[in-house]
Amino acid sequence: MPSSLRVIHLSDPHVGYRRCGRKFRTVAENIVRSVPAENIVIVITGDLVEDSFREENIREARATVDLLKQAGFRVLICPGNHDYGNGWVNTRGASDRFMRAFDISFPQVDVIGEAVFIGLDSNVEEIHWYDRFFADGEIGKIQLRELYETIRRPEFRDKKKVVYLHHHPIDLVPFHKLKDHKEFGNIVRDQVDAVLYGHNHAAKDHSGTWGINVMLDGGSSTGKRMLWRRVNHRMIDLNDFSICENNYLKPLSA
Repeated sequence: MPSSLRVIHLSDPHVGYRRCGRKFRTVAENIVRSVPAENIVIVITGDLVEDSFREENIREARATVDLLKQAGFRVLICPGNHDYGNGWVNTRGASDRFMRAFDISFPQVDVIGEAVFIGLDSNVEEIHWYDRFFADGEIGKIQLRELYETIRRPEFRDKKKVVYLHHHPIDLVPFHKLKDHKEFGNIVRDQVDAVLYGHNHAAKDHSGTWGINVMLDGGSSTGKRMLWRRVNHRMIDLNDFSICENNYLKPLSA
């Protein structure tokens, strides 16, 4: 019997901020050295870079993601507000550059083993002159409708369902909240198995909320301004929904 699918949840590495690029590389190298790639999906819930106006940040982040892919890991990414600008101001040009660099579009649906992964872009509805400032998020009606339809598709009935996005649907911090969190909650409530997100750098575990087995704030995988406690890596077993925490930020001995 094949081993169950496991998810490594990373978030908010912020490559380009101080030493975060080097730290993100260390996390990736240690995952490659410590975890067999078979039956592992790595989900990164946004803010890969500190400032996507700086192309060198994107190149460095992509090189680290490529390291994981070349080791055989399936890597799924959704963008954060910093990936669409500098964290406070978003632009269409910056978002297009990030999307091209990582070859992604949303909503993103991937069927992997016994699970279906649904990635959402919680930034795209914020690129308007009147609300592109600050760090709020919004999924928007189009993606919400597609999310509703996807998780109810007959062919996905017996599969585990994992939804991932950047903005936090539970802790509604002013100027950092997901604006359509109520609509999102009504769709996923009792319908999906895991919701993974980042943004607040809090690493809080909200599992059980809305009848969902796993709901996790990924914190910051590089420790940038952690507001609650330091967790840079979690592994979720989709068979029993157990959660294992590890610190892959410290270099491993040879």
